[in-house]
Amino acid sequence: MPLFLRMILPALSLAALSACDTTYAPTVSGTRCDPGRHQALVGRNIGEVILPPQLRYREIGPGQIVTRDYQPGRLNMYLDAKGWITRISCG
Repeated sequence: MPLFLRMILPALSLAALSACDTTYAPTVSGTRCDPGRHQALVGRNIGEVILPPQLRYREIGPGQIVTRDYQPGRLNMYLDAKGWITRISCG
């Protein structure tokens, strides 16, 4: 194999692999609940929302029973029957 091909093939392979990046940017930032920042989630479908992995959260559906433990850094997302976020709160 010619030297030129031996040098160019690894570079082409890396370029092709970098195009397959499957990381997604979070919809909102923040690792703790922040009503001002997370208010942007209201009106979105939960299926399209990507949250930072460090953010504690819970999805609360209609009529769902939830614990009353208070965790100020946790984001609560209230969903309608079709998965749309109707409101958010911290705790």
